Amino acid sequence: MRRWLVGIWVMLLVPLVSPVAHAQSAQWQISKKNFNVDTAGFISPSSVLPGQDVQAFITCPKGNFKLTAYRMGYYGGSEALSYWTSPSYPCLEQSPQSIDPTTRLSESRWQVSARISTNSFPPGFYLLKIMASNDHEAFMPLVVRQRDASGRVVLVIPTMTSLAYNTWDGANAYRGKTGFQDRARVFSFDRPNSQGYGSGKYLNYVHPLLVVAERLRLNIDYVTDVDVATNPNLLKGARVYVSAGHDEYWTREERAAVERARSRGMNLLFFGANVAYWQTRLAPSPTGSNRRMLLYKSAAEDPNKTDPTIRFRDGKLPESSLTGQNYNCFPASGNFTVSNPSSFIFQGTQVTAGQSFAGIIGPEVDHVAKPNLFAGKIQVVAKSIVSCGIGTMKLASSTLVYGLSPSGAGTISVGTMKWVERGLTDSAPRSSQSFVTKVTENILIAAASAPLGLKYPLK
Repeated sequence: MRRWLVGIWVMLLVPLVSPVAHAQSAQWQISKKNFNVDTAGFISPSSVLPGQDVQAFITCPKGNFKLTAYRMGYYGGSEALSYWTSPSYPCLEQSPQSIDPTTRLSESRWQVSARISTNSFPPGFYLLKIMASNDHEAFMPLVVRQRDASGRVVLVIPTMTSLAYNTWDGANAYRGKTGFQDRARVFSFDRPNSQGYGSGKYLNYVHPLLVVAERLRLNIDYVTDVDVATNPNLLKGARVYVSAGHDEYWTREERAAVERARSRGMNLLFFGANVAYWQTRLAPSPTGSNRRMLLYKSAAEDPNKTDPTIRFRDGKLPESSLTGQNYNCFPASGNFTVSNPSSFIFQGTQVTAGQSFAGIIGPEVDHVAKPNLFAGKIQVVAKSIVSCGIGTMKLASSTLVYGLSPSGAGTISVGTMKWVERGLTDSAPRSSQSFVTKVTENILIAAASAPLGLKYPLK
């Protein structure tokens, strides 16, 4: 039997936990045995300035639940710090999903479970952990932004890509019950995420990079891709823009904002592949502005004929003009191979030309292809031969490139998704992990200091 409660509108007191009270990894992480889709939630809005309130929408079948807010980072070896834990609240088994029969939009029209103040949350990326009394657990991601990005490293959380892959009680951008034809065309942030225990793509494709950046004590501003797309001044004065391991879905406005900032000297770092491949649009939901994503993947199907949601390259905006290279293929396998060991990117690694590293190529890769529309000079720093395809295999390549724009801004694109997912974790061989970690540190430190062209020109 479902229990229906009157919406709970409560202001939770948020005490600041002493920074010395570090949360250990075992406390913030979720194991498979503790994750069940009957307990899940989402937050609106998902990105705020310090002090702004957020609403939590949570479903759990019986008993009670608590929330703990973990700021993700590097704290003397631990990867998360607990800043707040809520009192206990009664579970509410929320209503079934609202499914649009035409667009397959799946949306949680739920009652508010709690209102949370972020007054004592320092800027950062947070996972709010739902802990139900039946031991089921789930994450809800939250970004608390800096008030000003000037001089900072802007690390972008790719929420639209997480949304496109989300199958929680509905179809995603790739398939529905029968396949591609009944995939979803409209997606809502008002819905829990099926991946990463509720965190979406974060755990695999962002978290390992975030930990490295925090360990280096960089001056970081965490934002979402939606923030970049909807706030024209967000990147003003930023030193470097960091895109993590899987950042496939962008709006036209997001891309224009990044390219404008590059023309003012902001460095661009792409630690993945298949970047800015599909164009999306944003629209409001019942909980707020820009809470829905439109993605038809077809100019014929999209009712907006002037700005259809198609591949950027089909709209004469290939990825290479942004990242320096184009998407190549899936699935790809091979060994990462160094071409130019004298590059500053490899400083301190003692690598030689032709030296290769296993476990960090694929599953999707980019490469330099003609025509390359990058506005500036481009250098291939590493070129790896890969096998691509399912069934019939073909030989192709994956490249790591360093480019310079006329403004002096540098663009570095690693060209493989496994750079973060495997290369910065124990999933890669130890030699590969050591190599990727050092190269990542080199890139972040160099890009955070000034436009790369000032110190590392290309002839």
